[in-house]
Amino acid sequence: MDQSKGKALQLDADHAAFIQGAVSVVVSSRNSQHVPDVVRGCGCRVSRDRRRVTVLVEAARTGSVLDDIATNGLIAVVFSQPSTHRTIQLKGSDARITRVTGADRGIAQRHLRAWVQDLQLIGYAADFARAVRGEAPDLVAVTFTLAAAYLQTPGPAAGQRLEQ
Repeated sequence: MDQSKGKALQLDADHAAFIQGAVSVVVSSRNSQHVPDVVRGCGCRVSRDRRRVTVLVEAARTGSVLDDIATNGLIAVVFSQPSTHRTIQLKGSDARITRVTGADRGIAQRHLRAWVQDLQLIGYAADFARAVRGEAPDLVAVTFTLAAAYLQTPGPAAGQRLEQ
């Protein structure tokens, strides 16, 4: 998925479905002193052309992540399925806070159910899973164009760019 000639990357259908499924979503950015901050995401949606991703986060848990994104537009998001460790990382440089839609609220609810079910497969209690992810009553949406995408599943391919 190398970006060439200024054209946005495009997720394939499999990766788009994966990041919208039963995955842990960790959203990160950094401040001007390169100090990182992270927040657990509450799901995501992918644009129809699969070139833009909107991640949902709980406002009360964001720390300085939203301030950093508003200042510099930089974002990295890791999507990892707990039961399989399948992981990809997406990066963008034009991230911005966008309007939360009614559909986003449904996405966050479905994500929580799927997240809880996946963690239960590997022995975690539903209450624990809900507490880690949070109920997300105060969603914020962050949208970005794909600038880079990497395989991060543990093993020999970890760190390789996703092919477009």
